Amino acid sequence: EAQVRVLGRLALGWANHRRVRIAYRSARSAHVHTYVLCPYAIEPAASGCSTYVIGHASWFDAVRTFKVERILEAELLEEGFEPPEGFDAPGLLAGAWGVWWGEEAQEVALRFAPGMASRRVHETIWHASQELEECADGGCMLRVRVGEPLEMVPWIRGWGPQVEVLTPGWLREQLAREAGEVLRVYGEEG
Repeated sequence: EAQVRVLGRLALGWANHRRVRIAYRSARSAHVHTYVLCPYAIEPAASGCSTYVIGHASWFDAVRTFKVERILEAELLEEGFEPPEGFDAPGLLAGAWGVWWGEEAQEVALRFAPGMASRRVHETIWHASQELEECADGGCMLRVRVGEPLEMVPWIRGWGPQVEVLTPGWLREQLAREAGEVLRVYGEEG
């Protein structure tokens, strides 16, 4: 019920170009922060069955993306706003894996093992920028250019040992570190 109320107020703010005061708790913090938001776009995301609002946030004095499910309260304000000239939400999100956009797209190269994983990769268009390449052993390479590769991490994890991150190096290192942590949790089999 609270989420429906929050989403309703955000939608009214978006439709009527009115500012919305939000109380937001990020995933990385237990603290609740208050922002005045000019909601420029509301975007559903299939991954996680979540909804996001994109707009100018007062504290940052910049355009930010907020997960609606993390907004604890929303108050529709009387003060209006005008979206920036030429703001294009679909264009902003065109390079995103989901809803995290960035100034400059980065290439992510993944190698999928032969067998079912490789076949499944070929069944779907994962991203508009994707390039697929067959490997001699029956596996495949998937290359995409995304604004924020960190957003791909849960999806990559879901493939388990059937995928290897080749680039960027920092993403490969992060997933290798996580794999080591998982091994410590479950213990090494000998």
